[in-house]
Amino acid sequence: MESNKIVKNEPFVSIIIINFNGGNIVHECINSIYETVLNRFEIILIDNKSSDNSHQKCKKKWPKIKLIQNNENIGLTARNTGIKEAEGEFIVFLDSDTLVVEGWLENLIKSFKENGDGLYQPKLLEKKRPNIINSAGNMINILGMGFSRGKGEKDEGQYEKFQEIGYTSGACTFTSTEIIKKIGNINKIFFSYHDDLDYGWRGWLQKIPSYYEPKSKIYHLGSPTLKWSAKKFYFLERNRWICLLYLYSTSTMIKIFPILIFLEIGVFFYFLTKGYGKEKFRALISIFKLRKQIKCNKNKIKELKNVSDKEVIKHFVNDFEFPSNLVQSSSNITNKVIKFLSKLSRTIIKI
Repeated sequence: MESNKIVKNEPFVSIIIINFNGGNIVHECINSIYETVLNRFEIILIDNKSSDNSHQKCKKKWPKIKLIQNNENIGLTARNTGIKEAEGEFIVFLDSDTLVVEGWLENLIKSFKENGDGLYQPKLLEKKRPNIINSAGNMINILGMGFSRGKGEKDEGQYEKFQEIGYTSGACTFTSTEIIKKIGNINKIFFSYHDDLDYGWRGWLQKIPSYYEPKSKIYHLGSPTLKWSAKKFYFLERNRWICLLYLYSTSTMIKIFPILIFLEIGVFFYFLTKGYGKEKFRALISIFKLRKQIKCNKNKIKELKNVSDKEVIKHFVNDFEFPSNLVQSSSNITNKVIKFLSKLSRTIIKI
């Protein structure tokens, strides 16, 4: 049954969900929304040509859902269709593999009203291990590496402070429709992964901050389609370089390019140890093929940019955290090297 608990004087919220063969997972996600949300809301379900009929099953159970069916799988760019169709004062990008709990949306709205314009992320906990952190705010390293703070750690209240972060997780990003209009659409160049890092970075270029609100909590399965695979490594590494090449100014890239190449050698050998060396080459080839598109994106960013790279980098970190459940003995050494290179980059840029 659809919820009958809606409080009519609350702001209207558009919840955008992308589905691709979501099966019971997307069903559970939508059901949790109807069970918990007190605000007036709409669900915009965008299906990327699923073959399991999961989207139709959801529409049948919840007829009020706005169902949009794509003729092909266009990845996370599908959110742009949702943005276009959204009627809400606020918008939520919500992954189909999440479960929301009571107060999740109300606390995000309250935090927005108290702290002002920005992109907001809740505390993300693992769906299968509810006491394990999935993300306590996402961070951007000065070398373009994004990571989920606290990922894999046991949740013992160590991340209960509202604070500024590098960028919000694509699993759940909340903001006003006005902010979405300012930052713009999801960049179609990415398809999957680092689209959220790009979005947060573009926000900083327009003086729009990202925040972590721990009073809001949701549960996230994470990578239900690709998991930790060669394809995921390919997208992560390819898209990291796309962000660097078009979001940093040319002068900044020239200054830190030698450091990035040094890091690149290390990343390549790391890929080799994981059996993904071929994916690294594929990523480089793809970047070369996309060079005209990257240049076009860079020119568009110049027109929107309100602050210098130096100002943006002040919101980036030097560290890089490997998920604690994946940490190996070599990870601490790798972290130290990345931190050293990041500090060196900051010195060269003169921040």
